[in-house]
Amino acid sequence: MKSTNAPLWPLLLGISLLFTAAGMLHAAPSEPQWQALNHSLVSEHILPRYQSLQRSSAELATSTAALCRQPDQTHLERAQADFQQTMDAWQSVQNIQFGPITTHMRNFSMQFWPDKKNLIGKQLNQLLQQQNPDTLSVDYLYQASIGVKGLPALERLLFTGSLSDLENTSYRCQLTQTIAAYIAVNSQATLDEWTDGYADSVSNAGSEASYYDSHQEAAVDMMKALIEPLEAIRDQKILSPLGDGQVRPRRTESWRSQRSLRNIQLNVATLHHLYSGTKKSVDSLLRQQGRAAQADNISTLFNAIEQQLQAVQAPLITSLHQPETVKQLLEISAALQQLDRELSAEMITLNIQLGFNSRDGD
Repeated sequence: MKSTNAPLWPLLLGISLLFTAAGMLHAAPSEPQWQALNHSLVSEHILPRYQSLQRSSAELATSTAALCRQPDQTHLERAQADFQQTMDAWQSVQNIQFGPITTHMRNFSMQFWPDKKNLIGKQLNQLLQQQNPDTLSVDYLYQASIGVKGLPALERLLFTGSLSDLENTSYRCQLTQTIAAYIAVNSQATLDEWTDGYADSVSNAGSEASYYDSHQEAAVDMMKALIEPLEAIRDQKILSPLGDGQVRPRRTESWRSQRSLRNIQLNVATLHHLYSGTKKSVDSLLRQQGRAAQADNISTLFNAIEQQLQAVQAPLITSLHQPETVKQLLEISAALQQLDRELSAEMITLNIQLGFNSRDGD
């Protein structure tokens, strides 16, 4: 009887080739792919946002100076409008927590929040009571506490009290002008450092002159800027104000200028753009890795969250007391958590280890 046993090596070779092909399909992106992605994210996402922050903060410095020269309702409204534009610009780049914005803790100087112990209120009131003219300089603010030199302190000065407070207390108006000038100086310095060196460091990752050892390492910072803010938005900007059965509207971000909801909308829109809004994007990279279905799902989640946010009534300082608003925000919170999970799972496909969360401990 003839044996029917056939050699196993052709079958094993075929299986080996099949797994090799599958591995190639889902292989981690190459260094050139990471380089192309990083270049797009810097040139099309990060730099334009820092340019917007520089322009708007310069206009804010100009309008607050004009307010102090002529403290009337027209100039106050102009300064308030420029504050809103500057906060728009900041919220659109708030997710970038690496690079020049971290030099001398500029990120915290720009916006110290959440302020759980009312540090800003205590220290700002102390300055207003003492009215020391030596504190009315940008140089002084470089040495001052982070509580009195950023956008939250400026918000208190521009959106609380009355016009007569600025008319009758020249120190208050001059402090407003000084803080605005400090914000403008730091915005300019951050942009300058990106354009004068840090962007090149990202582009030339792996060289001796670069901060990064590889393009993939540089991409880790980009991916953290995409994923880490989702938890911060959910926990700090939504769930904390909702409280544990009792809403606390004054825990919302920027409630004095009635822009808490707008901040969240801008944050999500920014992350959506970081994910898929550039020529070379995370979305396109996932598709190249054979993850089109997952990329579609992430895009769908972004679109759904943005639509949900548009349906929420503003301002949150008042609408948070409505059960419908609470329900909507809880649904948005759940969607953000799902988006976080989906994006984090895809980091495995891209062979990205996010590691320590820079926002832990906030």
